[in-house]
Amino acid sequence: MHSIKETTDYYPLSLLFRDSGLEVKPSDKAPETTKKLWRCDDAQGLAGACQFGIRAGHCCLECLAVREDVRKTGLGKKLLELAEQEAKALGSREIWLVGKVPEYYEQFGWVRVNRQEAPPISKCLTCGQFQVDCFPSIMKKVF
Repeated sequence: MHSIKETTDYYPLSLLFRDSGLEVKPSDKAPETTKKLWRCDDAQGLAGACQFGIRAGHCCLECLAVREDVRKTGLGKKLLELAEQEAKALGSREIWLVGKVPEYYEQFGWVRVNRQEAPPISKCLTCGQFQVDCFPSIMKKVF
């Protein structure tokens, strides 16, 4: 069973995001776009985290990470559902993300979107890692 709680303490989440391969610099302060953060702890510490925000006027799953030893336990799905519920609560009919593992999100009804059709929610095109060692997909889920 996973006990997930909302938090404002961004630093440990930023470490998990970075250590999980996301382009996140550890920081005490969450980005201005961030509206909610969730964390899940177990006996070993931080097991998973989720970051929800608003970018260019669109609801976005900004980051989602689960510690490797607790993957495939349903924790990622639960965190993902929290972000989706938050978007719905704000009256949005869709939620966006930039995903490094699009296949994971596709199993939950997310679809890939051509960059030309996506809102400006990503800085990927200006990142030095884009198409070098990072090949993300812009995705959305319509409710």
